[in-house]
Amino acid sequence: MMPPRLLRLQDWEKLARETAFQPAGMAARCQISLRQMQRFFATHFSCTPSQWTRELRCRLACALVAQGWSNRAVAVELGYADECHFCHEFKRVHGVSPQKYAEVRAAAPPNLDNPPAPTLPPPKQPAPSPCPRRL
Repeated sequence: MMPPRLLRLQDWEKLARETAFQPAGMAARCQISLRQMQRFFATHFSCTPSQWTRELRCRLACALVAQGWSNRAVAVELGYADECHFCHEFKRVHGVSPQKYAEVRAAAPPNLDNPPAPTLPPPKQPAPSPCPRRL
C-alpha cells in the first residue's frame, strides 16, 4: 500500500529541485524507501523516478535556453555535474545542441498553441567550467 502522503503531494517539481533532482533524496524527504518511490512512480507516472527527473530537467533546460541563458548557467542552475554533461544530456534527449535549439526557437514564428516558456529569474553566476574545450 502506498503512503497516502505521496498522493497528497502537489508539487513534485519543487521536491525534485529541493533534492537536486536525486530520486533517493526525494524518497528520503518523503520518508519512504527508494523502492517505494519507484513503485509509486511506476503506478502513477508510468516511468521511474530517474526518468521523470531527467525529463523534468530537460524541460526546464529548454525554457532556460530559450530565454538566452548560457550552457554553463543552465548546468549550474539545474545541478548538472558540468557544462559538458548538460550539453550531452540535452543533445541525447532533443537531438540538437542547446545552442542550435535556441537558434531554431528564436527563428521560429510564434505558435499560439505552444506559448513561450515562462520567464525565470536571471541565472546565478556560474563557476568556471571544469570541462576542457576540444580544439
